Amino acid sequence: MRRSHQSCICSRIQKVILRPLMVVAGDHANNDMAGDDDDSWKSQFEASGKFDSIDTQIAGLGEIKAIQDLYVAHTADAINE
Repeated sequence: MRRSHQSCICSRIQKVILRPLMVVAGDHANNDMAGDDDDSWKSQFEASGKFDSIDTQIAGLGEIKAIQDLYVAHTADAINE
């Protein structure tokens, strides 16, 4: 996380949106990324005081229609081989 945090600071990014790159967003996304504990990504970005806003969007990629379609297409291809 430190490298991501430093990259944002060096790039002068002011708005941070944290979104999990997972098919299903569960405990890991809720706790480690968006939780209120000191070691969560959100808390570390907030503690730096370098950003105007930090937003968390707890939704897995599996909720996106295009990703669902991709899974269906790959499954159909595997069945038809």
